[in-house]
Amino acid sequence: MAVRVEKSSYDPEDGFLYYVVFKPNLALGEDAVRARMPVQAAVSLSETGDLADVAFTVPKQCRNETALSFVRTQADYVEPRVFVAIPGSSGDAVVSAPAKLDLDAAGRIVGMEIQFQPEDVAQA
Repeated sequence: MAVRVEKSSYDPEDGFLYYVVFKPNLALGEDAVRARMPVQAAVSLSETGDLADVAFTVPKQCRNETALSFVRTQADYVEPRVFVAIPGSSGDAVVSAPAKLDLDAAGRIVGMEIQFQPEDVAQA
């Protein structure tokens, strides 16, 4: 099953927001999210700003079968890191970006929000 990625239009204040969906049939905006956990993600972007792949370290409290049940069906997990490749995409640049893992009431990771500010790269 291919990973679903939603991308917002560019906003001068927020930059780009990407949402990587791990739970099949997750409707964005539904009340399935009960907790959010901050992580740092390594993100590969195409020339057009589309997400090509993502890697992040899973927080210790989420390194269990329940939390990773949806992630394992959509990505590669090599403890303690998750690697997500978007089929048909290739990245031209790799950046570090703040992200948040969304967890449902059962403690499963259902999605991940990534915020990328192009200005942060330009200033580095």
